[in-house]
Amino acid sequence: MQKDAMDVLQRWIDQFNARAGGAIALSSGGEAGGAQLRLKYTPADGTIAILHFVAVSEGGGGGGGGRPGIRVQAFEGPTAETSVQAGLWASGQLGRRP
Repeated sequence: MQKDAMDVLQRWIDQFNARAGGAIALSSGGEAGGAQLRLKYTPADGTIAILHFVAVSEGGGGGGGGRPGIRVQAFEGPTAETSVQAGLWASGQLGRRP
C-alpha cells in the first residue's frame, strides 16, 4: 500500500525529533497528495528556516506528460516574510502564479 508523502515525511520528522531530544525540533507541512512538502525549524526567535520540496512534471509541453521531478529551495529569515516567500516560490513552480 502506497502512503501519502506527507505521512512518510511526518513519520521521519517524528523519529528525528525523538532521536535529537528536542535540541532543535523540526516540523513538517505540505498539501494533500504530496505536491508540496516542507521541513521547518526555528533557529532563533522570530525566524524560520524552510526546506521546500515541490513535485513537478518536467517538460512534456505543459500537458502533464513530462518526466516527474522534484524542485528544492531553502529559505531562511523573518518568520512571516520567509513563509510568504516560500509559498510564492512553490506556487510558481506549480504554475499557479507567474
